[in-house]
Parts: sequence; C-alpha cells; structure tokens
Amino acid sequence: MFYPVYAPDGTEVLPMAPAGYEGRWRFGKDTYQKFKDDNFILWKKTVRSGEEVWWPYVKYYLEGRTKRPSPLWTDLDGNKKAARDLRDLFDGSKVFDFPKPTALIKRMIQIIPNPSEDDIILDFFAGSCATAQAVFEMNEEDGGNRKFIMVQLPEPTLEDSEAFKAGFKNIAEIGRERIRRAAKSFGEADSGDSPALLATGIDLGFKAFSLAESNFSVWDGDQNADVDSQIEMHIHHIQESAKPEEILYEILLKGGFPLTTKVSLIEVANKNVFSVADGAMLICLEKDIDQNLIDGLAEINPLQVICLDEGFKGNDQLKANAVQTFKARAQAEESEIVFRTV
Repeated sequence: MFYPVYAPDGTEVLPMAPAGYEGRWRFGKDTYQKFKDDNFILWKKTVRSGEEVWWPYVKYYLEGRTKRPSPLWTDLDGNKKAARDLRDLFDGSKVFDFPKPTALIKRMIQIIPNPSEDDIILDFFAGSCATAQAVFEMNEEDGGNRKFIMVQLPEPTLEDSEAFKAGFKNIAEIGRERIRRAAKSFGEADSGDSPALLATGIDLGFKAFSLAESNFSVWDGDQNADVDSQIEMHIHHIQESAKPEEILYEILLKGGFPLTTKVSLIEVANKNVFSVADGAMLICLEKDIDQNLIDGLAEINPLQVICLDEGFKGNDQLKANAVQTFKARAQAEESEIVFRTV
C-alpha cells in the first residue's frame, strides 16, 4: 500500500502521514490504476504539515459503480422477522436462535466491489444457512446464477431444545435442512413476475461434505508395529463401511479435483462407473472386474481410468491385460489413457 502516485504537474506523491512517518494508501496499486483509467481520481491542492501539496481523492457519484453505501440500514427487517421466517420454513418449530435476516445478507452481497450474477458467496460461520437462502432469493429476483459455500461445525443441539426434539442433533443438520426447504419453496413458488427458479433452469441442488478419517488404511511406519497385522490390513485396505461416493470424492480430492467437479453415474458392461468431467476420467469402484468391463471402459476413450485393486481379486494376468487394452486403444485413437489402481 506504499507506492508513489503522480500529481497533474508530475510531482511524486507518497502516502506520508502528517507526523512524517510512512503511511499507506487505501487500496493497492492495481486498484489505483483502474480508478485512474476510469477517471475516478480527483487531484486537489491541500495543506499538509503547513505546506500546500497535491493530494488524490476518489470520486463518488450518486449513481454508478462507486456509489458509497449508506451506513444506515434502518430500512431492513431485523432478527425478529428472521426468526419468524425460519419458523414458517420449519412448520412453526423454533429450530435455531437468532438467525440472520436474509435481507441483511442480500444487502451485504449487493455492495461488494464489482458484483457479478455469477459470484460465489462463502459463509464460514453458516449457522442455519440463511446466506444460502439469501442467494436463492437474489437469483430469483434478478435471474442470477450465484453459488454458495456454507461451512459450519457440527455443534450439538441442546437435548431440551426444539431442534433436538425435531431430530436435529447438530447445527449443521439444521443448515442442510434449511437449504432443502428453501430450495423446495423457491422451486415451487411462482409469483407471476418472478417465476419459479426451477422453471428458469437455475440449479437448486447442493452437495454436503464432512471432514472424516481416510477411507484407505494408512501404513504404520512405527518399528514396533505388528508387521503381520499391517500386511493383513493392506490386503483389503479400504474401510468396509466406506460408501462408493465417499471413496470417489477422496480420490478426486487427492487427485487435485475440486468438489464441484461434474460427476455422473453411468453403466458399463452392467457395472456402475463414475464419469468425471464428462468422461475425461472414469472411476470404477466395483469389486468384481472382468475383461468385458475393461473393454467397455476403453471404448469410451477417457484420459484416465481408476479401478479398485481388489476388484482384480489377485488376478495379475487380468490386470496386465487391462494395461495392454488401454494402451492399444490409446494408440488407435492417437491419444493417451492413464490407468491405475487404488
């Protein structure tokens, strides 16, 4: 934030404080240059430390991109209405104390610099997920395609609370259910001038993830560890309780793919296969792999194929055939197919 700018007469101006020490500009050099290019920098002569000098100011207009937001938001409904709205959404049950008003959140989203109808809104203390509902409301109002990321610790609900009695064991469960109910209400509502969001083709779905232990067994490098039991554990190195979707997303995350990567379930040779990024990668978590499945995967001609090692059931010949099948397919298509097992 400490850099030189130049007055109309070419004078170098630095953000020096009146007491003589180095200060800082309000924004970075790139932002200053953008304001200058857009003619939002106004130079005036002013007296600083008893001397008349040039000093830059930012123009603010009543309308336009740099309109200064009012610090008084007395026109917004408060927490009482927010609590009533949430009770209405949950059939009269008070599942959360002091929810944030969606109107307040929408106002904050509207005043961010350079807003876009495709913005991603992050709420790191999501609570009841009022922010998610606010995003739905804004998309309904202006046809935007904003997305949201809600983060919330699974803080337990009190056993004597209405939320606990309604079946919500933690706050995160309340937030997920609010998103479902809000999405359903916006998907069904049609107020004439503002058609239902489902009718506009806007996505009302969401994915929910929780931090958890790995689904794959980890080798214990401790010299005192029981090696025999370690080897036995790694023969079947995937947790028995692991669901296919949990294994899938752990593989994606470890491979550097974002959680928003497009994934669809397809059928190949009567087996379930996850198609990632429109078929660029295929992930097969079946525990019974045969040559028909391998041929079917190769026919799709993906960039990468991942299968469970235990799906080959120790058949090294079948695994070697898989390597050659993908290699031959890639050569025929003048492409490359990376095959590996986990």
